Amino acid sequence: MCLLCGTVDSVASVPAEFAKIRRCRLDQSRFGASIQAQELERVNHISFSSSEGGAAIAAHRLHMALNASGVNSIMTVARGQEGPGITTFKPTKGLGRMIQREMARSIRRRHEADFSGLISLGQVRSGLAQYLNKQPSQILNLHWVNSDLMSIREIGNLSHPVVWTMHDMWPFCGVEHYSEGDDWKNGYATEQDSRASRLNRRVWKTKQRFWTRPFHLVAPSRWLADCARQSALTQEWPVSVIPNAIDTDVWRPTDRDAARDRLGLPRDSAVIGFGAMGGDSDPRKGFRHLKEALSILKQERSDIRVLIFGADAHEVDLPFPAHFTGQHSVPEELRSVYACADVFALPSRQDNLPNTGVEALSCGIPIVGFKIGGLPDLVPNPGCGRLAEPFDARDLADCLKGVIDDQRSCHVQGQKRDGNAARKHALQSYAMPIVAEQYRRLYETLGSKAQ
Repeated sequence: MCLLCGTVDSVASVPAEFAKIRRCRLDQSRFGASIQAQELERVNHISFSSSEGGAAIAAHRLHMALNASGVNSIMTVARGQEGPGITTFKPTKGLGRMIQREMARSIRRRHEADFSGLISLGQVRSGLAQYLNKQPSQILNLHWVNSDLMSIREIGNLSHPVVWTMHDMWPFCGVEHYSEGDDWKNGYATEQDSRASRLNRRVWKTKQRFWTRPFHLVAPSRWLADCARQSALTQEWPVSVIPNAIDTDVWRPTDRDAARDRLGLPRDSAVIGFGAMGGDSDPRKGFRHLKEALSILKQERSDIRVLIFGADAHEVDLPFPAHFTGQHSVPEELRSVYACADVFALPSRQDNLPNTGVEALSCGIPIVGFKIGGLPDLVPNPGCGRLAEPFDARDLADCLKGVIDDQRSCHVQGQKRDGNAARKHALQSYAMPIVAEQYRRLYETLGSKAQ
């Protein structure tokens, strides 16, 4: 039986921030009217992990925010950190699932060279849909459901109301999580007959076959929402734009000089921060563009240091001294890393609403990147940073220099980061109470329709 025919289903170390659910401080002077606890049926966040990867971190932060606002929120995960309200689901064992997984691995191995990024087939049955359908009335909020957590057919068989928070493009693409082309708009119905196009088309059609009722999509960025509205698969589905949440009490400005002293960085140097899952090894994160921009900056100044987290120290060809801080499991440690930076570089080629960008803003650090994806949402005004034309290294260098000069001037004048534009944007847009209220209103709308 063909794995892609549509009938196959019948056969970061953990941040301490996630150690327990915290109560957000509903300070009306900062966030407006506090969220009133409402009678709302349970919300179950479905995520492969509760702690591993950007999507898992965003899902867990939302779970924390909702509980703090009075919403009955739980999580169902395959693995990750356990905690209040988190249930670990063990996929169904058996010969059928074993065969499906082996077939899926074989297909991925044959097509690895055909794609530049991560792909998911979504064809391996786990039994999760059946498990969820037997539970009492609840709203299911899907997040990252790949890595054989749920098959395409199982997603279509869910009987509870579904909200799907999209952390990438997979819900409306074929196998791709990010696509640099636009064939996904028409279901890959092009004259192109490459192996990649054929696989995308087959998986896309499997989604079209089994997803017969629309889910309510949530996009953390306007860009991702616009993409979903352009896809023939999801163009008729309702889409809301709600950003990722962050605890602005945990992620807050920290004294710059003290942080640099702790990490052994000179106080009088300009520091550019960069961080990503896997550090500089993910091509989508655009580290090569940053290297090009730094080479241009080298011609104009020599007082720059580059601070990189998310990767172990190794030889890297940069025109300035590089400091690697590795992985950080404690928010306070990473917060101190952000505090060292004058500017945080996000030179991604593709990105939704990266957690690193939200964290940097919440710590009062402006951002520099390209005008792509969700970056314009992170940088709505010059006080939050600057955006260069994709993928112009000269423009990126000019943006970095401009923000560094602005930040150095603020430091000389003794201006604090607590009230700067970056911090204000985070408080107004990404603080847990703000985001939780938007989700609560959405859930209540779905709950009333289901009655």
